Amino acid sequence: MKKFIILFAALLFCQVSSAATVQTQTIEDQGLTRKYFLYIPDNLPSGAPLVFILHGYGGSAESYVNNASLPFKALADEYQVALCYPQAAADPKNKNGWNVYYPWQIDKMAIDDCQFICNLAKHLQTTYNLSAKNTFLTGMSNGGEMCYLLAYRKPKEFAAIASMAGLTLVEMAKRHDYTEPIAFMEVHGTGDTTSRWEGDPTGQYGWGAYLAVPLAVGAVVAGNKCVYQETTELPQVKNKVIFHRYYGAPSGKEVHFYEVRDGGHNWATDSFDSCRTIMEFFKMNMSK
Repeated sequence: MKKFIILFAALLFCQVSSAATVQTQTIEDQGLTRKYFLYIPDNLPSGAPLVFILHGYGGSAESYVNNASLPFKALADEYQVALCYPQAAADPKNKNGWNVYYPWQIDKMAIDDCQFICNLAKHLQTTYNLSAKNTFLTGMSNGGEMCYLLAYRKPKEFAAIASMAGLTLVEMAKRHDYTEPIAFMEVHGTGDTTSRWEGDPTGQYGWGAYLAVPLAVGAVVAGNKCVYQETTELPQVKNKVIFHRYYGAPSGKEVHFYEVRDGGHNWATDSFDSCRTIMEFFKMNMSK
């Protein structure tokens, strides 16, 4: 009897302490088999939000899934959201890259990654009964560029978007306009030498011409018709972080801009709790 009680207690402990696992899945889209990783917290309620996390150029979705410095899985458990980490396909340079109009992608990369992300969102919403109204997007670097491109092209598909060290390529601004307001967030280091704060009007740094970061954010602010601005300084941890809040838009959708002084090309997790800040931004833009 004593052995049975011990065994039962051990089994109960395993059930209570078991954690949700990351699923590796694929979907057929535009003639390609696309890979993605899916994390669904245990006991996630029906109609829960969905958050996409996009990796950078030449990177992988799997590296983000396993990155201990990006605690999105723990935050997903806390905020009760599903996570999807899609994998970019190989571009004309044979690098894993989202199609955001880099010079070597224009007219040479047939994949419409904006449509892919939206198709994948609908698939996950239907398959796992996730919220179509509360679908969110974040990504860094090339993934951040996708954040801007999707804000241009598919603003109605996302309740809010958060770019990390992302850019607006001049080619994006030539081809598209902000036609719908979108709750948008940007985190960017002024010392970033990959995605430069001051922009690159001639494309000399290899990514094609792109806007200065404050101008890129300003274009979203103007598109939203925000009329007020607040600027505050966060408690300093490493680099100084200045928070610019733009609000008062007719839609109520705000733009949040975190300026990381002397910060580099990263998620700025050493200067403030950027991942939680993203989740809080998404939370404030969730529909009931």
